[in-house]
Amino acid sequence: MKVALSKRQKFIAATILLLAGIVLIRLGIFEGVSWRLRVAGFALFSLPVTLISLWDEDLSGVEVFILPILPICVAVGSVLVYPLLPVRLDSFLIFNVSSDTSLLLSILMKLVFLAIFVVGYYASLLTSNIYNVAAVRGIQLLRVAQSIGFLLAVASALMFYLVIASFHLSNLVNLITVFGVSLLLAFYTIWSVGLQSRVSARVVGFSLVTALILGQIAWALSFWPVSVSIFALFLTAIFYEAVGIIQYHLNERLNRRVVNEFVMVAAVIIFLIGLTATWGA
Repeated sequence: MKVALSKRQKFIAATILLLAGIVLIRLGIFEGVSWRLRVAGFALFSLPVTLISLWDEDLSGVEVFILPILPICVAVGSVLVYPLLPVRLDSFLIFNVSSDTSLLLSILMKLVFLAIFVVGYYASLLTSNIYNVAAVRGIQLLRVAQSIGFLLAVASALMFYLVIASFHLSNLVNLITVFGVSLLLAFYTIWSVGLQSRVSARVVGFSLVTALILGQIAWALSFWPVSVSIFALFLTAIFYEAVGIIQYHLNERLNRRVVNEFVMVAAVIIFLIGLTATWGA
């Protein structure tokens, strides 16, 4: 007897499976497996899990390849950032705490992070599902889904940029990795504005330009004496600025006031990165 799961049930099941995956690959049972293989295995696992949860009779054409991008990026970004969370918080606190309290706070931080992952991944599935429906017929939740999708794309970009910066890679590798991550997330977000059944040259062009700008900035930042967090936050801010302007342009809502706001934010960001750079250190 076949049991048909509703979309919500499939989303919950997919979220639980990937949550379990994030926790399990950190346990001792995988000690003999390199971290890269664990992450690669998780990424490969997240692909069918996400695709199956989103699958229905309306899913076809380019949507089969585009809609899973955001949920998979949320999942893979989370599994990469999770090990970077501190084991103890002694060195991060401005006041002294006992060793046990520090360990307890660290565990609490990880639980909060996992809870954020659950909400974020589930929201990304809902967002992609709304896009799938909206591509066929009008839906009132589309504008809300686009806002949530944009925020999740920005959050995913931040996670990937943090991981890339933490490895202290060469300037060329930084350029290539940032370009690849930015291209996927920018493409998904820009495509979601029009939800076209065929990907237009304009969407591809805007995505490539955005990714190229971010890759070049990552290359330049590799020579700057900035911390991992500043490196990641600066790239994330540029991603937010670039994709945000493109979205306003595609929605025909780009005007002088909006441009001035984005320019002001960019100026503040550049000032702050110059201020926090440890020149001569």
